[in-house]
Amino acid sequence: MTTDALTAGIFDGLTVEDIALLDFSRLVGLVNEPNMPSGGGATIRRIIDLCRLRSGCTILEVGSNTGYTSIEFASWVDGRVIGLDINPVSVAFAEEKAARFGIDNVEFHVGDGLALPYERGRFDLVYCSNVTSFIVDHQGARDEYYRVLAPNGVLVAVPIYYHTVPPDGLRRAVGEAIGVDLIVTTQAYWTELFADPSAALLHRETYEYVRQSPRRIAEYVESVFSQPHLGNIDPVLREAAKARLTYFYELFDENLAYTRYDILIFRRNHPNPESVLHTSRQVIGE
Repeated sequence: MTTDALTAGIFDGLTVEDIALLDFSRLVGLVNEPNMPSGGGATIRRIIDLCRLRSGCTILEVGSNTGYTSIEFASWVDGRVIGLDINPVSVAFAEEKAARFGIDNVEFHVGDGLALPYERGRFDLVYCSNVTSFIVDHQGARDEYYRVLAPNGVLVAVPIYYHTVPPDGLRRAVGEAIGVDLIVTTQAYWTELFADPSAALLHRETYEYVRQSPRRIAEYVESVFSQPHLGNIDPVLREAAKARLTYFYELFDENLAYTRYDILIFRRNHPNPESVLHTSRQVIGE
């Protein structure tokens, strides 16, 4: 089934009142919003540069949504990429996009991060953006990531966490938007969660977000709804979906002012895990 048919079918079954109650993940799957990771494609290219993936490598993305990150990996890496997501509509969008751009070294599966449908030690790199925040059992998901990671594989996580404690009302609103009871996590929480006795933390980079203006958010919403598969939707439903997406973006933009995110790279069985005594930093401008 094409994405046009999928989208038309879903919108035909909804009312304006239904759209006003959609959570962010359902709406993203419905409109095929790119749903890129923190930092966008630059984050994925940075990971590729840091990990120096070998030819023929295998990569798993947990929480691939509409395919942005898995397709970005596949477009740069000489290997096989699998994107896994719990939403079959998002998986269908991802498959269609990869086919449209001729990316033939990526495939997408429907599945749950708490029960990955893969054998032990299959993947050279397991990547998760902020998807673990959406999974009720963080530890259980983390254990699954390591279960399918190869003996010398790399686990890469890009979690979002609170650098400053947000207002409780804002935190609860974001939790309702993403469909989970959002807890206030810290950098230390995620570093400790993803740590494992068999793996060394080789690299961490920390980033903060840049606030976006209402005008920029409105322009981005328009770009999402300019996609061809959204052209024939009932105008009333279309405006309701635009309003709902705008609400989410403005809410998330406010919330991100209290957050940061890391690129965390753990390598299993790294032969040189020892810490460095005399650390250094790059000299700039001399």
